[in-house]
Amino acid sequence: MSITVFFSSSIPQDKSNILSIISFQDEVNYNNNIINSGLLSLNSKNLYEIWKVNENVNYEKFNDIQISQSANYMFGFSIIKNKGTYEEIKKKIAKQYNDFFLISKKKKMTVLKIWHYLPKLLHDYDNKKTNYSLLCEARESIYKLIFTNCNYPAATVIGIKGENILIYFLSAVCKKYQAIENTRQVSAYNYPMNIFLEKPMFSRAVSIMPKDSMTSMIFVSGTASIKGYESVHGKNMLRQLNETLENYNTFFEDKKNLSNIARVYVSNTDDNNVQLVSSVLNKKFGENNYALLKGDICRSELLIEIEGMISD
Repeated sequence: MSITVFFSSSIPQDKSNILSIISFQDEVNYNNNIINSGLLSLNSKNLYEIWKVNENVNYEKFNDIQISQSANYMFGFSIIKNKGTYEEIKKKIAKQYNDFFLISKKKKMTVLKIWHYLPKLLHDYDNKKTNYSLLCEARESIYKLIFTNCNYPAATVIGIKGENILIYFLSAVCKKYQAIENTRQVSAYNYPMNIFLEKPMFSRAVSIMPKDSMTSMIFVSGTASIKGYESVHGKNMLRQLNETLENYNTFFEDKKNLSNIARVYVSNTDDNNVQLVSSVLNKKFGENNYALLKGDICRSELLIEIEGMISD
């Protein structure tokens, strides 16, 4: 496998082939080539997510985006102040989105997945819309210019504390790229308007074969306790977790011997919930293959969300 993502309690000494290092503390910032995600880890005090490639990595800047790039992969991110009117913040996000695709096209790469961490995710503005609404509208304004089909990148959107918005993406040179939907769920971009007035334009997952690899990879978008298009299981954490895992399993139920790395976000972090979720996830992923993180989900009734990367 030509790109590897893993969790570690320490930072690699040799960073020549490290595409990204992400830490989990409750404030978004960037220091010494380490991104602090604004997410608090619940299953390890000192936890780093390491993205490693088989090639040397170089750093550059494109407009307001920090870039780390190898011959076949690119990681880029932007930190945006969550200050201004609804329209002002939406415009800032749209600009970053546009630049993600501009730099990827320039490097002849395909955007695979985009991660979004926004403060006050479900906070209402004067227009009764939220930061999630704002993100969806910003993304749609750019996707309408880029895509003629629904072959969108995968995505994760989580609410965090603080005043900074963090958005980052992964691009790659691909021999194959295919968007995948979940047969158990309505595609997010086809949700009825009583769920969201705005279109959440993302694919449930994307399957790729990188140029420098003979094996395929699947990047799974954040998924939750949603069947069809409706939230299910009320405020029952265990039932929501099992439903979420059913959705997650859809993308590799016919595959064997897969390596799997996951992030799990919970909005209700009382001790009983954390212990319950941890016991299930330790059996599912192995205790070193997932990060359990505190974050808000895009619907207030949802308690848990899971995303991940799967490789043959």
